[in-house]
Amino acid sequence: MDERLRVNHLSVLTEDERGETTARLDDLSLKLNRGEWLYLVGVNGSGKSTLGRILAGIYEEGAVGSMERGFAGEGAAAYVMQQPDAQLFADTPREEVTFALEWQAVPAEEIPLRVEAALEEAGLLELADSPWAELSGGQRQLAAVVAASACRTPLIVFDEATSMLDEETALRVRTLAKRLHEQGTAVVWLTQRLEELEPDVRVVALSEGKIRFDGSGREFLYGERRDDRARVGTPCEECGLRLPYLAELAFELHRAGRVDWPLPMTPEEWANTMERGFAR
Repeated sequence: MDERLRVNHLSVLTEDERGETTARLDDLSLKLNRGEWLYLVGVNGSGKSTLGRILAGIYEEGAVGSMERGFAGEGAAAYVMQQPDAQLFADTPREEVTFALEWQAVPAEEIPLRVEAALEEAGLLELADSPWAELSGGQRQLAAVVAASACRTPLIVFDEATSMLDEETALRVRTLAKRLHEQGTAVVWLTQRLEELEPDVRVVALSEGKIRFDGSGREFLYGERRDDRARVGTPCEECGLRLPYLAELAFELHRAGRVDWPLPMTPEEWANTMERGFAR
């Protein structure tokens, strides 16, 4: 039995104040496997947040097409927004996680221990009973992530959840997401921070409501291998996104004959490149 989540010929149409119809998503089809990690990228207005909400099971007015939720089941998946205050319902982190577990009908006797464990894992146990006004924006975002992840849904969508965080807090959010993924949760990670991409992990890029790229992170940043050292447009640039600084540097070193394919992408790959003193 095929348990993949499928979006089939999906369009989301909106009408402006002049009565003109535009498509936030345009005849889009996508498959997501159980336990997969998927990076969803695109400029503002590309449709990635609309698609992220639909994948999470959140109703979008004007949507036409079909969806088979497969492994994700009939209910909504967990969803983490960019702005934590827009999704916090309770008064403290402890109450927030408790509310999330109650909403998922977790047996009452299990809830206190699961709340404690989740808050401790995120480093929020000492702030468990503090009102939101006493927490920083990053700490509130961590609480939102903990509440979403504590439900242990088969799919969780992070909608630019680290875009407003400092590096330390962003790393903690990402670590929590990676732990969920290791436990079998499918993760859809929406981002414009292209330094977060991984060489061999799937990237889907949207532009004007259409999928323009579906492949690995390395191919998205660097395109196909070219031995003539010519600098051509990459899938990243063709989608209107700007290459990260280190990717530009890799291209410069390749053109100078100092770095060969595959061009480095991760800190470990860059360290190996530096140890070798470049290719020549």
